[in-house]
Amino acid sequence: MTNQLNEFLKEDYSKWGSRDYLEEFGSKKKVTFGEFIEKVNYLAQWFIDKGYKDKNIGIFSPNSIAWMITDIAVMNYVGMCVGLSKDWVGENLVYAIGKCDIECLLYSTANAAVVDSVRDKFPSIRFICIEDEFDKMIEEGKASCKGLFTLEAADPKRPAKVVFTSGTTSFPKAVMLSIQNCFFSWKSLQKRVSLGEDDICYYFLPLNHTYGSIFNFMYSLVFGYRIVLADKIPEMAQEMMAVKPTAFSAVPLVCLKFMEGAKAMNVPLQALLGGRLRYFFCGGAKLTHEMRKAYADEGIYLMNAYALSETASGFAIDYPNEEDPESAGTIFDDVEIKVVDPAEDGFGELAIRGDNVFCGYYKDEEATARVFDEDGFFLTGDIGKIVDNKVYLRGRKDTMITLANGENISSSKIANKVKDLSPDIRQVKVYVRDGKLTCDIYVPATSEEDYDKMIADLNETLPKFERISSFTVMDSAGLIK
Repeated sequence: MTNQLNEFLKEDYSKWGSRDYLEEFGSKKKVTFGEFIEKVNYLAQWFIDKGYKDKNIGIFSPNSIAWMITDIAVMNYVGMCVGLSKDWVGENLVYAIGKCDIECLLYSTANAAVVDSVRDKFPSIRFICIEDEFDKMIEEGKASCKGLFTLEAADPKRPAKVVFTSGTTSFPKAVMLSIQNCFFSWKSLQKRVSLGEDDICYYFLPLNHTYGSIFNFMYSLVFGYRIVLADKIPEMAQEMMAVKPTAFSAVPLVCLKFMEGAKAMNVPLQALLGGRLRYFFCGGAKLTHEMRKAYADEGIYLMNAYALSETASGFAIDYPNEEDPESAGTIFDDVEIKVVDPAEDGFGELAIRGDNVFCGYYKDEEATARVFDEDGFFLTGDIGKIVDNKVYLRGRKDTMITLANGENISSSKIANKVKDLSPDIRQVKVYVRDGKLTCDIYVPATSEEDYDKMIADLNETLPKFERISSFTVMDSAGLIK
C-alpha cells in the first residue's frame, strides 16, 4: 500500500518548494514548503544516526514549526511520534513517558521546569531542549544525509503517531494512529471545501490533538495552503485581523467569544475574523442555534465537525451552507456507520468501521478489545442517530467503572455529584488509577473554594466504594484546548 504522506512530501517539494508554508506569528519564523521538507529529511536522518529507528519520540512543547517538522519526520521515517499536552504537569508527564516507552523527548524552554522535575526518574531517556539543540540536530542530519527521500518511508499501516484521549472515564489512553488512518479522510474534506494555494489557515489548536494536527496541519501538505501559528490566544482577534485567514478551526467557546466581542464593539464578525474567512470549522461540543444564526447572518456558516481521536478525527463534517442546526455533520465517504441497539426514536450507540479507525490503545489490549464489536466496528460511546447520512447526537453513554473489589459505579453519577459542589466547577473527569477512584476537577484559576473540605464532606455522604480517594484541581482554561 502506498505511503500517502511520503508521496505528498515528494510532490510538494517539486510543485511548491519555493512557496511560503509555515509561519510563527510571534517570532516571525518562516519556512517554505521546500525548507520544511528538507528539514524533515535531515531531522529523520539525525534520529536514525543516533539509534532511534523504530523508537518512540515524544514532543512536549507549545505549537511551533519545530514541533511540526519533528512530527512528520518521526512518523514518516523514524518510529512513533508521541505528542504531549504543553499544559501537563509532572504527574501527567511521568505517566505518558512510562506508558509510551518514550526514549527521546524534545521539549521547549516553556516546559523546562516540568521536565526538570521528572528528569531524574528517567535516567536512560535523552531530553532535548528545542531552542538549544534543534538547529544543530538539523545541521548534523544534513551533513550525513545522502539525499532527499533516500530514507525508507514507513509502512502506512503501522502505528506512527500517538495522541492521548481526554480521559473522561480513566487516565488518558494512548491512541495509536497510522499514516493510513491520518490520510484517509482528505478526499471527504475535499468534497466539502475548495482549499488551495491561495488560502491561509490561522492555527491555534494544539498539535497534540487529532483534528488540528491532521485536518489543519497534515492536510495542508495535500492542498497547499499556508499556515500561520497563533502566538497569544487572548489576542487572537488582533492576530487574525493581521493574518486575514481564509480557513479557521475552533471550538464553540471561541465562536462565542468572537460573537460577544463583535457585539460589544459593534463591529461585524467577519471583520474580527480578518475579513476574508471562507471556511470556519467547529467541533468539540454542540453549537447553539443563536450562535449559528449570528454567524450565518454575516455570511459565515459554521461547519460543524464530529469525530474522535480513535477515528483520526474523521467521521462527519457539515457541507458549507447546509441549514440543519441539529446535525453534527454529514458522514464521510468510504466508512461504514451503524447504530447499536437503537431505541424507538432511532438513538443508540454510534459505531464506525473504516481505514480511519485507529490501530489500538498502546500497551492496552484489554481496553482495545472492549471498544470493538464482533464485526470490527469501533464503539464510540456516543449516543446518536443517522438520518439522511447526517449525524444527530444526544450525549455520551454512561460508563461503568469496575473497581478492584468488583463493585461497579457510574462515572457520570460521581462526576455530577462533584460538579454540584460549586458553580466554579466547569468539568469533572472520573477514573480509576492504581486501583483508586480518582477525579480531575477543572475550575478557573481564580477559584478560592476549599476543595479538600468539599470532597471530604461529599465522601461522608457516599457509600464506601464510591468515595473519592484522590483528586487534582486543574485550571479550566486548559479545557479550551
